[in-house]
Amino acid sequence: MHYKNFKTVTYCVAGWVNHITEKDLREQTEWLQKYVGIDKIYLETYRDEFAKKEQLDMVKRVMADYGIEVSGGITTVTPDLNETDKKRQRLFNTFCYCNEPMRARLKEVSEYTAQNFDEFIIDDFFFTQCQCEDCIREKGERSWEEFRLAKMMEVSRDLIIGPAKKVNPKIHIIIKYPNWRESFAQTGYNPGQQREIFDSIYTGTETRHGAQTDQHLPRYLSYSLMRYFESVAPGRNGGGWFDNFDCDRIDTYLEQAYLTAFAKPKEMMMFCWPSLVNNKRSTPLGFMYERLDAIVGQLGNPVGLKVYIPFNSKGEDHLEDFLGMAGIPMEPVCDFPEYDEGAGAAGCKVMVTAASLKDEKILEKIETFAAAGGNVIATAGFIIGALQKNPEQLGKLTSVSYTNRTLTADEFQCACASPMGKNYIKTAGPITYRLLEHRNNATWSVMNAGHGEYHESILCYDTYGKGRLTIVNLPEMPSKIYELPSQVLTQIRRELNSNGIWIDGGAGVSLFTYDNKTFGLYCHIWDGCVPCEFMVHVKGQAKQLKRISDGTPVMPWNRLPMEPVYSRQLNPMKPEEGIETAFYVRIQPGDFCFFEIQ
Repeated sequence: MHYKNFKTVTYCVAGWVNHITEKDLREQTEWLQKYVGIDKIYLETYRDEFAKKEQLDMVKRVMADYGIEVSGGITTVTPDLNETDKKRQRLFNTFCYCNEPMRARLKEVSEYTAQNFDEFIIDDFFFTQCQCEDCIREKGERSWEEFRLAKMMEVSRDLIIGPAKKVNPKIHIIIKYPNWRESFAQTGYNPGQQREIFDSIYTGTETRHGAQTDQHLPRYLSYSLMRYFESVAPGRNGGGWFDNFDCDRIDTYLEQAYLTAFAKPKEMMMFCWPSLVNNKRSTPLGFMYERLDAIVGQLGNPVGLKVYIPFNSKGEDHLEDFLGMAGIPMEPVCDFPEYDEGAGAAGCKVMVTAASLKDEKILEKIETFAAAGGNVIATAGFIIGALQKNPEQLGKLTSVSYTNRTLTADEFQCACASPMGKNYIKTAGPITYRLLEHRNNATWSVMNAGHGEYHESILCYDTYGKGRLTIVNLPEMPSKIYELPSQVLTQIRRELNSNGIWIDGGAGVSLFTYDNKTFGLYCHIWDGCVPCEFMVHVKGQAKQLKRISDGTPVMPWNRLPMEPVYSRQLNPMKPEEGIETAFYVRIQPGDFCFFEIQ
């Protein structure tokens, strides 16, 4: 391995395999080993065409000369196999799994791959959106979601796993999941059940440029989706997969690698070999991998605010990623966590969004969690959905209601240490919220927003049993989170922090926390050359921060007793006491730095 803490790998598509000469292959391998360093390749046997056996053998032989490990790969796209297929409107040429010739082709592909390798990965075209006459007939009265989830499980078992293992009982089969998690169920991706039959999984961490693609993915997803799939199959998430397509600058590409590495993957997959070779975006990777490798080996397990995203769910899509981009460490999970007082703050907080309502028992679960002493943080989308679903049960936990109105805010009232405990901030333009109302003194407001003489709470809580339900109302347009005043963001960060660390400043910086008193910061802002300056707050009395890259110390800016006014406003029935230590940090755009708390 070129690096101590992860393998660097790439993928070779079947068309390239069929046309590469041994001379060119050796020249390209020399280039990649010089600038990137490749430990392993996934050699594709099928993508619209079969890779020839003699070409597969030649590539394997050359890779052995360079000490590069080789596994197989397949991509489930195929051309029309007969005249009838031309009538099937298949996105990306994905298979129609109700078509017998295509089903036979997929079985043949799986057997062929298992004959040539002891491990293979399935690229993320393993879905269906076909609505041909055959699919409509087989679907019957079921919804497309029900039909496709069941169909792709049957295809996984009977056309890929079964045939492959019959040919090669040693075969290890990996399913790679794409970055569009919120659409899985509608297209047949079924990680809740597929994790039980596949040997391993893999994660698509391609984010590229959110405003210039049809997926609109916040860049933090390159980190958060890796963490989500670690909860799906603990210890069996093979790595993160990113590419250099649709990257408007080198930093756009490199950032995918950084955020994937911060999640501590086993492998860093760079798709794909032909797009890496002689590409100026590839050349900085080797240098950055060395820098990342020196850091991630000193980090513990990633921790953050657990946000519950059940399987086959949707709603407030990627809200956790927008919060991650605003400096709140997030840890998406597929199962609702148990309250664990012994785990500290990380075991006592959970966030629920509109997606969490997919769980039919979610209100019972949050009631139990809060009663035991936990802090359930609910978004406006969750509250509105729960009010529609079961207003009586939600009414046991909070007085908050929704009246189908909006709140247009250009003024915010935050807590501060002034004698009146109030801090009014005016914004340059209005920000729209869904208007949530609460009953004064039944529910306690921590932060208000509005205009003129009308303000409503955007951060409030109710106590319940030993714990509480906190409601955070975020802008209707998620990207507007980045435009919130720094004081507003800081108050939200402090409320949502789950590891005793939060930052004080504007948006554009992500915070990554780990369970061994280490944390990192990454500056997403690229426009201009002005460094980001902010304070890092650490709960308790910290002596100093040690910069992991070179061991240099960062001394406290000051030590502050937690302000009694702030603490009283945050929870007047249970004042918080203690010390927090503040550190001044300055970071360049597109850069990252990691620290150990001492």
